[in-house]
Amino acid sequence: MRPDHQEFADGVKLAAIAVVSAVVTATVVIGAGRMVLPKPDPVAVAQAQLIRTVSH
Repeated sequence: MRPDHQEFADGVKLAAIAVVSAVVTATVVIGAGRMVLPKPDPVAVAQAQLIRTVSH
């Protein structure tokens, strides 16, 4: 049986791997989504800005 500190160190390593994996996965998914989704129409974006400004 391994000492508790070794199990704790292994747990920390696994947690670090999980965090790095999650960050890399999120970055890839967001990047792919930005490439796949169409770009917004500049006129529609300008109109939305105008409407938001006038309503305040």
